[in-house]
Amino acid sequence: MFDRVEIIVRAGNGGDGAASFRREKFVPLGGPDGGDGGRGGSVIIRADDDVSNLKYFRQHRAYSADSGKNGSSQRKSGRSGADLILKVPPGTIVSEKVETGEDIVLADLKEKGQEVVAAAGGGGGLGNSHFASSINQAPVLAQKGEEGAQKMIVLELKLIADAGIVGYPNVGKSSLVAAASAAHPKIADYPFTTLEPVLGTIIIGHRTFVLAEIPGLIAEASLGKGLGHDFLRHVVRTRLLVH
Repeated sequence: MFDRVEIIVRAGNGGDGAASFRREKFVPLGGPDGGDGGRGGSVIIRADDDVSNLKYFRQHRAYSADSGKNGSSQRKSGRSGADLILKVPPGTIVSEKVETGEDIVLADLKEKGQEVVAAAGGGGGLGNSHFASSINQAPVLAQKGEEGAQKMIVLELKLIADAGIVGYPNVGKSSLVAAASAAHPKIADYPFTTLEPVLGTIIIGHRTFVLAEIPGLIAEASLGKGLGHDFLRHVVRTRLLVH
């Protein structure tokens, strides 16, 4: 089942500030000119219509953004680390699993383009050019970059559909979705053929709507029977249920 996964995300560290001094001809004791370190890249989770499920995250559990580069002489700042963008289906709830085991919701990405920073990159350290003063005109101090955040993130998909087909296993739900849309759900003569929700887009004239097939439900599914209650979450956002 690919509608709930846990992943580890780590943002990039900030680059270190530089401790250096100006070197010029005829100026043997130049002032401090150390540049700042670059910002570490953040891990950003974004909703994208081209993604339909969370299956990819079952196979890849750990993600890291790039760290920032160190500063250098002549007040040159280090390059910032690139952000890492993780794409998820619209309808994905992003939560952080904290030490107590509780899931703290960070964002509910209902629409394409919505995003949340799951782990913020570390700030770059300041170069020694920032620490010059009338008392200390040649500081050798430079800051180290901050560490990027590391978090355990929970992705939970709740499908967003105009209509959802619910019913007992093996009663033709997949056949109806296949006939009415371009979706290709697995169809076979045995119960629980469909193990994941299936979305199909139906076009009538200039109007379109999304039809979702919910895997077979049986009595007391909420108690764990059959496929259990894992898929019941998908009916929460469905405007119309067809039984």
